Amino acid sequence: MDMDGARAGDLGLDPAPDLCYAPTALSPVGGHDISPILYSPLNEDDDEIRLISFPPQPQSGGSDSEFIHCNLETVSLKSATLDYQNLVSGLILAREGNNRKVIGEWVRVQSQLKSGNEHAADTLKYHVPPRVCHRYTWGDYAALSYAWGNPDPDTMRKIIINGQAMSVGPNLEGALRALSASPDFDFDSGYKLWIDALCINQKDFDERSRQISKMQNIYGDSWAVITWLGEEADESDKAFDLVRSLSIASVKGRGQQVLAELQQDPSCLGNESWLALHQLMQRPYWSRLWVIQEIVLGSSAVLLRCGSQAIGWPSFCIGIGFLFDYLWTIKDWLLKREIYLRAVEKRFAPVWSTANLHLVKQDLWPLSQREEQGRANLSFGRLLVLGNSAESTDIRDKVYGLVGIMDLEIAKHLVADYKSAPCIIFAKVARIFIQSYQNLDPIREGNPWGQTDTPSWAADWTWGGRVRHSRPETRLYGPFWNRDGPPRLANEAIPYSASQKSRAEASFSDDGLHLTCRGFVVDRIAGLTARGYGYFSWSMASIVQPNPANSVYGGPVETARALCHALVADRIADGSKANDRQMAILSLPSTFQIAAPQFEKLKWKWLSTQEGYYFRWEQWRLANKDFLLGDRRLGEYFTDFLPFGASEYDYTEVYSCFDRTSKGRRLITTENGYLGWAPDNMYGSDYDQAKKGDLIAIIFGCSTPIAIRPRGDLFQVIGEAYVQGLMDGEAMDFLNLGGFSVQDFTFC
Repeated sequence: MDMDGARAGDLGLDPAPDLCYAPTALSPVGGHDISPILYSPLNEDDDEIRLISFPPQPQSGGSDSEFIHCNLETVSLKSATLDYQNLVSGLILAREGNNRKVIGEWVRVQSQLKSGNEHAADTLKYHVPPRVCHRYTWGDYAALSYAWGNPDPDTMRKIIINGQAMSVGPNLEGALRALSASPDFDFDSGYKLWIDALCINQKDFDERSRQISKMQNIYGDSWAVITWLGEEADESDKAFDLVRSLSIASVKGRGQQVLAELQQDPSCLGNESWLALHQLMQRPYWSRLWVIQEIVLGSSAVLLRCGSQAIGWPSFCIGIGFLFDYLWTIKDWLLKREIYLRAVEKRFAPVWSTANLHLVKQDLWPLSQREEQGRANLSFGRLLVLGNSAESTDIRDKVYGLVGIMDLEIAKHLVADYKSAPCIIFAKVARIFIQSYQNLDPIREGNPWGQTDTPSWAADWTWGGRVRHSRPETRLYGPFWNRDGPPRLANEAIPYSASQKSRAEASFSDDGLHLTCRGFVVDRIAGLTARGYGYFSWSMASIVQPNPANSVYGGPVETARALCHALVADRIADGSKANDRQMAILSLPSTFQIAAPQFEKLKWKWLSTQEGYYFRWEQWRLANKDFLLGDRRLGEYFTDFLPFGASEYDYTEVYSCFDRTSKGRRLITTENGYLGWAPDNMYGSDYDQAKKGDLIAIIFGCSTPIAIRPRGDLFQVIGEAYVQGLMDGEAMDFLNLGGFSVQDFTFC
């Protein structure tokens, strides 16, 4: 579902092209008047929705034969068959909200009853239920997931619904044309289709808001979710064939074998397929925010369609996972080779655009697995990253587009409101999380650098400086983690306890824009290393040298140990606390040119492939080599030579942990001689940054220190801070000894 066009109506803007001109008033569309009878009010008490089916299409040459004809009817989701009601009432799974397992159990029971064979369910065409498995007295339904498309009235196409003409965008019309050509959704089959643009009265704002709040049920309870990627184009059939081949290779455990075969014969999995897959993953569908919850809620019941091609979601994910796990280091070579051999247009870059590959592998696959196995609540930070990284025309949908996969206790308080400004919505969702979970961890995501006038303590869900895979709880990527199968979700539990188990004390102003809480100041920023200048470089001119450059940890040896822990944020694989193995980072060579011969000599396979990614370690080291830390410059703590007997695991771990930690952060020192990290606004101006003199505070009920800035009698949140030696409650011990003074902070 993509309600972007619908949202625009609330703002007095032109609707998006796939938004049907809903017939709540007589209006000419394609020369026809639309009757308001098409959308009678839905009965919420009966849990009514509208569904689409396809009558026999008119014969060629007849009146309106060129248009797709649809039937729209109203049904009740409470009209379950007696057998299905009895099954659901007796299942703990249903009470736990595990929709996919409930449907799976229903298929198993019905197959056994009707055929006498409980294994007959394995032979069913899962995405189309046989009549014996229909759950409702009126049949069953699937939900359609698709991209609405960009606003362009000239591309609108006419369809006929219940004899009335309506206009939809070309992408939806293409989906309807493809689905109407198959017998799955025939009018007489009893299997129907839910489509947001057609099944919701888009002119009724109240109905739209109510339907948004039901997305978890509509998609989660659907028999299947049909995802429409678009028409066949750019050799998409070859892309599907390649993914199937990769999926089969994964199931057969042929990872290293296929890698070796491709290195010897790049055509062994079929010529001219890598570019096709690259183009498939660049389709607009993947960038739309609403598809996240639609795919997650559908999980194993998702069927990807592109024209006449189709593949099940589990197989698709396994294929993409295989590309990640075994072919990642040669994927650019395979793509570049194909582009060269085919002499295709120069508009194709010779490297993969990987954002949507990451979306499938790191987000959609594990989240759909989580939905399949039993829901576990997503953290505020994880939801924020998902909303921030996807596109929506109305920025309030950064929140509302994910309600379906939120904790039910959170979701019930987030009724869609398109009349309030985005800053109000963003402050509201932060407040709901704070109050529901009774902790202040959401303020870790705040800062004053957004463009929506959101209070600094509440995350701006549109802020462009947020960097994926930078959180300490993010799982590491490399040869020793995340191999073979869906990646496990990172532990949603916060790995730090800076305020120990102190109770959050929070209150909000009447307008919801000010947060008052309690805590204490522990230190002040004295020095900052280079700010990130975008993702690929650092600005040496932005370095602020500490004065004095003291170290609370002791001499050079103790300071070096503290540096090692800080560079990996004191958390390594699986969220474990760092130890002396992380001293390896002090001998990780500063450039790949120096490192490569040593990696090869030690026969380290994975680190030897990191030439294209090593730049972050190289450039960070170069930019900050003269930064003062204790009685030395930062560069003097490192050597470029790997010791005898070095372990690739240890060096891969510190390399990956540093890469994760340094994204969106600047190394700092404090007036008391502590070492840590402060937020880095990588895409902001030199002025919009953490600064010397910003305070480091412990806020009761927040797991990490927070960098804050006085603003008269108020304060701004600058963002999450990391201070080596104060992350596990040490400051609270100092407080109990009388070392700090508790105060109230009112954040604006």
